[in-house]
Amino acid sequence: MKTGFCFILILPLLCITQLMAASDLKVLVSIKPFHSLVSAIMQGVSEPLLLLNGNNSPHSFALRPSSAENLQQADLVFWAGETLEGFLTKPLQSLASSAKLVTMQETAGLRLWPLRSGIAWQKHEADSTNDPNVENETASTSGTDPHIWLDPYNAKIISSKIVEILTAMDPQNAQSYRINGEKYGLRLELLDRRLKSEMTKIAKTPYMVFHDAYQYFEKRYQLNAVGSVTLHIGYGSSVRRLMEVRKSIQKEKIRCIFSEPQFSPKLLQTVTAGTNVKIGTLDPLGAGLEPGTELYFTLLNNLSHALSNCLNWLLTGKYSLIL
Repeated sequence: MKTGFCFILILPLLCITQLMAASDLKVLVSIKPFHSLVSAIMQGVSEPLLLLNGNNSPHSFALRPSSAENLQQADLVFWAGETLEGFLTKPLQSLASSAKLVTMQETAGLRLWPLRSGIAWQKHEADSTNDPNVENETASTSGTDPHIWLDPYNAKIISSKIVEILTAMDPQNAQSYRINGEKYGLRLELLDRRLKSEMTKIAKTPYMVFHDAYQYFEKRYQLNAVGSVTLHIGYGSSVRRLMEVRKSIQKEKIRCIFSEPQFSPKLLQTVTAGTNVKIGTLDPLGAGLEPGTELYFTLLNNLSHALSNCLNWLLTGKYSLIL
């Protein structure tokens, strides 16, 4: 009896120990939007580490010693890819060579769009239908816009991929990952429907952005973004380009240009000086948001609210601000 009683007590403890060991998988994610997706799938099991926290841009980030240590200890690393996070290419090879590396941009089934150039963007043939449900099959990995997370359709595809990878590496928690994935997928569908309804009101109003980071959001909700102020982050803009931007503002009747919290607004203030153009703020990365499962929803809702507040305000004709 005593032996049997001990066996009954020990067996559950062994199971609990095995589950705890399985949840010790060390997962590292590069940027906040992807970290939010991974966090949601791992909810109740473990918490992934975030590489770029705070108000950091992947375009100009410098790897810190603490970040290097996290890379060395990681079993699994999720990152956007070299186009967005070129600074990570060599560290991943040298510091995280033993970790499984997952490049989000290479996820099968994503709707991808090619990088755009110029002051004002020309419509591509693949975009001629203006249908956000038509995938642009001409986009290649090397020439693809890397801001893939700003389309909830892509976020759902990526979430499914995360479930698949975590299930393979941590089979004892497979059921939790699958349940979390199903719940998150439903929430992403609801978010998509609400955003479609909200963005319909401003779909035809032209605007410009600081740099071309929002194409996936624009295509998904058929918005009328006509160009960007700067072409290459970190290289500044020439006087000639700024003059061309001012001409484009006149030609396209732009009344709102959006800056980003990661960059100084001085350039936009120079471009809009003496005009009626209002400066709004869009944040594609969630720079000021708390990392975690809810960040992705807050991020996209913030984009919707910022666009609506500026462009709806313009539609009323109340744009008398002189910058």
